Amino acid sequence: MLPIPPITSRREIAGNRFFSTIEEDLATAAGPYTYNFIESKWDAVIVVPVLPDGRLVIERIYRHPYRAYLHEFPAGGIEQGEQPLIAAARELEEETGWRPGRCRVLGAFAPIPGLVRMRLHVVLAEELSQTGARSQDAMELIEVEECTREQAWTYAQTEQASAFLLQGLLLWEHSLGPVRSTPG
Repeated sequence: MLPIPPITSRREIAGNRFFSTIEEDLATAAGPYTYNFIESKWDAVIVVPVLPDGRLVIERIYRHPYRAYLHEFPAGGIEQGEQPLIAAARELEEETGWRPGRCRVLGAFAPIPGLVRMRLHVVLAEELSQTGARSQDAMELIEVEECTREQAWTYAQTEQASAFLLQGLLLWEHSLGPVRSTPG
């Protein structure tokens, strides 16, 4: 097994309340190397909200780096000391007004491991009830939609989709088990 290169120095180049830009000097077998990456201030959740009739709650949300609205599942940061299931319920209600009666983690992953240090936890939210309570930040420009599974997959295959929608759909579909064929 290859050794993990030692860090000889570390600098925070820039930062804000969401992330820091980090520069680290490494000692590798091939010589010194400077590595730059983004370090998130917290991990995050992606919430897959499923209504009792099987439809999904998704968002059409403005994402400034793309200067466009993208289709996504609700998502947000996990606060210090908060558990992913609690964060998922909080984010879902803040962004959509839906409160889950039951949540479970479908999986977790590193979204861009070569560039960003962060984990995304995908949470299934079921037994939803509408509270009407929404509290969004200034840059959370969100339209809430209810759509079928097929519509969500159509959105996931367009330029207006984000990884939040695609990853949520993939892990949710996987949780449903193998596709069974009918005799006949």
